[in-house]
Amino acid sequence: MRRIIRTDLLLMILFISLMSNFFCLYLYLRRPKYLLPVHTEENRLCVYFRGGLGNNMFQYASTYGIARTRNMSVGITPASIMFNTFNISSQYLIGKQFCNAAEKVVERRPCAYDRGAVLFLKRNKVNYIHKSYLQSWKYFQNVEDDIRQQFVFMEDIQNKASALIRTLTKPFASENLTVVGVHIRRGDYKLEKNVKYGYTLATGEYLDRSFKYFRDRYHPIVFIVFTNPNAEDVKWCKYHINGSDVVFAPENPREVDMCAISMCNHTIMTVGSFGWWGSFLANGTTIYFKNVARNDSSLRKDFSSDMSDYFFPGWIGME
Repeated sequence: MRRIIRTDLLLMILFISLMSNFFCLYLYLRRPKYLLPVHTEENRLCVYFRGGLGNNMFQYASTYGIARTRNMSVGITPASIMFNTFNISSQYLIGKQFCNAAEKVVERRPCAYDRGAVLFLKRNKVNYIHKSYLQSWKYFQNVEDDIRQQFVFMEDIQNKASALIRTLTKPFASENLTVVGVHIRRGDYKLEKNVKYGYTLATGEYLDRSFKYFRDRYHPIVFIVFTNPNAEDVKWCKYHINGSDVVFAPENPREVDMCAISMCNHTIMTVGSFGWWGSFLANGTTIYFKNVARNDSSLRKDFSSDMSDYFFPGWIGME
């Protein structure tokens, strides 16, 4: 009798053990795939896009530079606006599921170079995604020429930007005309939460000094002003910027505005990544507003001590 009871008990324990194993196997097979890294034949470093066009350009360029430094391939999903805007090779396309399942890498400060954001621990055949802003030219200084070649606007965008420049400069027609693109960013920087965080706005005095810099050096000259299309910002610009050598660009898609700025000989920027990239692509003399972040603010801590990680070498800072 005892032997029968013991046998039944052992069979029950065995049955429970088997069912437990089957249940664990079921849970494993039904696991959410995004919780596990996807293994591929090569390491991919996915670009994580957030924010506007200027932010996206920093994210792509810096991730591309980091990937090249680490002997990885950059990964970009087909839905990105970058493919509809620039001449980026389709060889970098990667399925969304690979980036969704990639292991995460983050930065410490969004507007300063971080060695840890480059030299993260990397395992073979595992994809990674850089969930960072990466707003420093130092991340892609080793591939600057490559980035400039990739950030060539699509032909239809170039055509619209060229037509815009021709229309605005027609009254100033001259073989030696110098065109200066001016980007004024205000808009959301005036919001209370952004002011509290530390954002500051360029002043009329700064614009006077930056315009004088170019007027003292070039003649004939024309300044094309690009800004947010809302009435308040347009009114501010027209009050603080005037002269017979100034024209205001009408409202256009953001990619057309940036392309037009990149076609100018020189640039004046106030604040923001949009003006940064327009100036970088123009590749002339650039004047920027030095006081982009209030001292001792949270925003100021996002930059390096002298902000040289953010502003491109050779650019001229003014107050």
